[in-house]
Amino acid sequence: MNKIKKAGIIGGAVAGGLIGGTVGMLGHITKIKFLEELGDNIIDSTILTGEIAGNVASGATNLVVGGVGRSSQKLDEGKEDLRDAFGQVAGNFVNNAKTVIGNSGEMIEGVRTGDGKKILNGAKTLGKIAAIGAITVGAIKLSPDKEEPEKEHKVKE
Repeated sequence: MNKIKKAGIIGGAVAGGLIGGTVGMLGHITKIKFLEELGDNIIDSTILTGEIAGNVASGATNLVVGGVGRSSQKLDEGKEDLRDAFGQVAGNFVNNAKTVIGNSGEMIEGVRTGDGKKILNGAKTLGKIAAIGAITVGAIKLSPDKEEPEKEHKVKE
């Protein structure tokens, strides 16, 4: 891995540590599990964003160097880095779409059956996606909820 890629990952980790670490710390202090999990997810997502940005920067640099120096090896490396970056973006988009669709379905099912827990869980995940997406410009990496199952909440009819 070259220095540009490493710089992207380190930059993502630093940004994630500052933003996600602060959110996670607030969650820990206030004992709000949602904020703790959100902080962890922000850290993971900013590292992913840095990795993608590092691949794009590395690929672009290799393409320029390969074009100027007429090096087919550098051109190939640049194309590969860009393919990797755009593959990560596409894969992340598909995973995020599946998560949004799944959680929207869970919320609809919760409304249909009067299950407040399903509604709440779906809304929490969609809230995390919105918050992380705003910070990381769409590169979202969510881990499963760490909360222990609670008593079922029924919506009053």
